[in-house]
Amino acid sequence: MAASKSSSRKSASRKSTPRKSAAKKASKTPKSRATAKKTAKKAVVRRTMNPAIQDLDARIAIIRNNLRELVEQATAFSGASNEELMSDRIAEQEAKLELLKKQRERLS
Repeated sequence: MAASKSSSRKSASRKSTPRKSAAKKASKTPKSRATAKKTAKKAVVRRTMNPAIQDLDARIAIIRNNLRELVEQATAFSGASNEELMSDRIAEQEAKLELLKKQRERLS
């Protein structure tokens, strides 16, 4: 008898939780499908992209990551000599990044 009471309590607690209506569920489905289509189109575009552009994109990503790490290191270290060295390294990486961006712009 105790088991039947606890199972009826569980079903009662399930009924009290709010449920989404079918209209709300249906409205999310087309958005998800549209997003999936856009993602698929982007993947197709990336596969057909020029290998030189892909190489430049990879190099740009590496330099951006280097810049991010240099900025983190610069904030961690203090001292005039360290700051000047980090500033020079950051400026060098920024110059490389600009050069790569220009090269990519010419190719696309």
